[in-house]
Amino acid sequence: MTIGPTERLLRRTRQRLFLQVMVLLALLVVGTGAATVLVGLRALDGDVDRALVSAVTTRAAAADGETHTGGSGEEQTEHAPADSDTFVLLLDPNGAVVENRSNATLTGLPDLGAVAAASHSGQDLRTVAAGGTSVRLLTIMVSHDGSTTGFVQGVFVLTLHDRQSRTLILATSAVAGLGLVAAALITLLVTGRALRPIREGFDAQRRFVADASHELRTPAALIRANAEVLEREGLVTEDGRPFVTDIIGEADRLAGLVGDLLQLAAWDETRTNVTLEPVDASSIAGDTVRGASALAAERGVRLELDAQGPVPVLADRDRLIQLILVLVDNAIDHSPRDSAVTVRVRAAGSHAVIDVDDQGPGIPVAERERIFEPFTRLSGTTRHGSGGTGLGLAIARRIATAHGGTIVAASPDGQGARFTVTLPAA
Repeated sequence: MTIGPTERLLRRTRQRLFLQVMVLLALLVVGTGAATVLVGLRALDGDVDRALVSAVTTRAAAADGETHTGGSGEEQTEHAPADSDTFVLLLDPNGAVVENRSNATLTGLPDLGAVAAASHSGQDLRTVAAGGTSVRLLTIMVSHDGSTTGFVQGVFVLTLHDRQSRTLILATSAVAGLGLVAAALITLLVTGRALRPIREGFDAQRRFVADASHELRTPAALIRANAEVLEREGLVTEDGRPFVTDIIGEADRLAGLVGDLLQLAAWDETRTNVTLEPVDASSIAGDTVRGASALAAERGVRLELDAQGPVPVLADRDRLIQLILVLVDNAIDHSPRDSAVTVRVRAAGSHAVIDVDDQGPGIPVAERERIFEPFTRLSGTTRHGSGGTGLGLAIARRIATAHGGTIVAASPDGQGARFTVTLPAA
């Protein structure tokens, strides 16, 4: 199933809206989740430190004034596990244990590095590994009359703390992920509904153009037919004949405009209907140039063909003729008298390239994309008063795009225009 340019535009718009909203929501969710985790972890760390401070300061106050020497007489159970998260060790001035009321020990405790640091600063707070687990240590120096009588080292085993921290991180990440998934679904729904009126507006506009074009066909044909009857039957004076000729010309122009509008409306509905087959671009360009030679001669312009032998291209023959004819007619229309329009056909690797050059006033850089939009005409550039509809180049681009090719405009020498069509080679 193919989709038209309007539907592709709406889909791209929806995708951009979705990506922009999701980026903003992701930043919001990630920022909120990170802040939640940070606050939660700080709260857990604060609980640990407060528990240590309470236990250690209480024991330090009780030990103030006591003199401690090694060997407390209490038997220590080597490598016994801690019965609770928090326990306190009373140490002598050399860092040896003199009291361990919880009877719990961990390999690496007491921590003599913490004792040395506390002897200089009065207290030390750190996290170390002991007995294969992470612990939080608070060491306070105990002194009396200016001399150190010992140390109190509080130990908080962080096993439960670390588990709670991991749970907090995982829970926050899961909630954030589910939130993003829900936000993505809601965003898709909302953007789809938001673009629905725009899609309906495009559809209504396309139907109006198609219906109006159909309705205009019959009046245009009747106007032309009646004008021809007046001219053929001699029902107008000699002075009125130019007016009848103008009526016929304008009727033809109106019929062309109606046809172009119908074509654009149909192509906006779906992709341009093309039947691709290997054809010779040089031969097609030659036939088109010969067919347009009479029009060029009428306007005092020479048509020249520069083809480098057969150039196979994968294209729809009728559509390719229409594409080249649009460009040739546009070049003739914008060329001064006694100038040349050159059509060049060449192979370039895996592509076929068709150039149409004229010697007109050229195309300003700022207008080189805009001219491919429907009803766009550059002011002051039409040389022969043909009164083009401004739809030809829009149709040409649609044909090129339908072939998987491109069409661009340039003014290589600062004067004159060059339209370059690039199509896949056969």
